[in-house]
Formats: sequence, C-alpha cells, structure tokens
Amino acid sequence: MPELDVNGTRLFYQQSGTGPDVVLVHAVTSNQAVWMFAGLVDALTEHYRVTSYDLRGHGASDRPKSGYTSAAMASDFAELHKGLGLGPAVLLGHSFGGVVSMHAAVEFPEAVRGVILSDSFFPGLKHIEPNFGKMTIWNDLRDTFAKVGVDLGDTVDFTRLFRTTASLSAENYKTLEDIYGAFGRGWLRQLPQLAETNCGDEVLEVAGLTEERISGITRPVIALYDEFSPFLATCEWLKQHLAACSVEIIPNAKHLALVENTPAFTDAVLRHLKTITEG
Repeated sequence: MPELDVNGTRLFYQQSGTGPDVVLVHAVTSNQAVWMFAGLVDALTEHYRVTSYDLRGHGASDRPKSGYTSAAMASDFAELHKGLGLGPAVLLGHSFGGVVSMHAAVEFPEAVRGVILSDSFFPGLKHIEPNFGKMTIWNDLRDTFAKVGVDLGDTVDFTRLFRTTASLSAENYKTLEDIYGAFGRGWLRQLPQLAETNCGDEVLEVAGLTEERISGITRPVIALYDEFSPFLATCEWLKQHLAACSVEIIPNAKHLALVENTPAFTDAVLRHLKTITEG
C-alpha cells in the first residue's frame, strides 16, 4: 500500500479509477478498509478517481500522540491532496470523517468541490444534540462489553474505550472478537492502538469549527443521515442553515448505513456525486 508523509506523519492510501476526484474519509476507530468491505470503492471507480486513506492513528498510518482534532486532520487532508496532485474533490466522510471534510471545506475550499456527510456529529453543534453522550450506539457498545464484565460507563468516553480494550485479557478479547464477527474484528483491533494517544479527547473538541463557520460553508453539502440516527437534529440544522445543502434519509440504519443498508447508501452516494460533479 502506498504511503505519503503528511505533516510529519506517514499516511497510507489507495487510489483507483479515473474521472473527477472523490476522497473517502472514514470515522474514528475505523480505517479505509470499511469502504472496500462494503464494495463502495468498486462502485465508484467506474466513473471517478477514488482516493481512500487511513487517518492518523488508524489502520496502517502512523500513530502520533496528538493531532486528532478535525482542524489537524483537515490539514492532513490538504497536504495529502496536494501531495497526490488531486483536483477539487468531493469528500465523502462518515461520522467524524464528515467533520474533517466540513473543516476542510472551511479551511481549504480550493481543494473541496463538495461534501457528502454520512451521519456526522459536530462538536460545534453539541448544544442541539443534548443526548449525544447517551446515544443508542454507545448503549449497544456498552451492553456488548458488559458480556465480558467490562463497564464502559453510561456516556460516550472514547479514551476509556481505548484504554479498556487495551487492558482486556486474551480470553475476553477473543470473546469480543467472536461476538463482532469478521467485520467487527477489524474495528475492535483498532481500539487498543489509540490507547496511548490523545485521540479520544481531541476528536470531541470544537477546534475552530464553530456553528458560525459551519453555516458559512458555500460548497454543496449532501447530508445523508440514517433513519434511526442519534443526530437527526444536526441533520435538520444543516438543512436550515447551509446555503447549498440537500438531505436524504437512509432507511433501516442507525449510524452505519454503509454496512447496515449498503444498497441504499451506495445508490444515494452515486446519485449525489453525479449531481455535484455534473451540475
């Protein structure tokens, strides 16, 4: 897998296809393999040049102690974009990947043609999502870890999740791998790698991506939110406050539409990419 030195950190990436540039930005605790696992890369490369990469601290990329805010990762994207000689790109970002993508649209608009968000929560909009800390996906995670006698707490705490996973016994770790299955094992293995970094705290910082700056984005934004998303208030806010924002709800999904309803998610991405790149 090719790599590029970006802001002093090696980022690993993959690129395929020809056409307008599309960059895939995964979520915290994920890596670029998620796009391939779901078949999205293959679906896009017929019409687009697709670049996916592992965010710092994730996948095969280097794991520095710090640099995990959306501002730092938007800078990483900009350097990757420059190093690979990409044209203005449509950024497809899932969850925190969408926050990075929107921060890039603010700071580096010349590199961003448009943004497609997938179920993103913005620290700068936390005040409109008062139940963020107790969202259903965290409850599901807490209940699963409880099966091996681990208490993750009632509210979202990434740092606790990372450090707890790093300290699991081999037996408990194997039990969780069996529970999560083939796809989940890759995600689970990512968690201990972040235990000695500041990622868990930094990804929840506003980092300059305030409500005012988000509302000032003029690039086309497609807000894909899941039917049972914990962040539907954010979806509505984006629709009401952004100059060029379209919203689509992906049915039968609650935060991971890419894998929970792959056909509907892929269809929506293809349709909206066509609108952005041909409009």
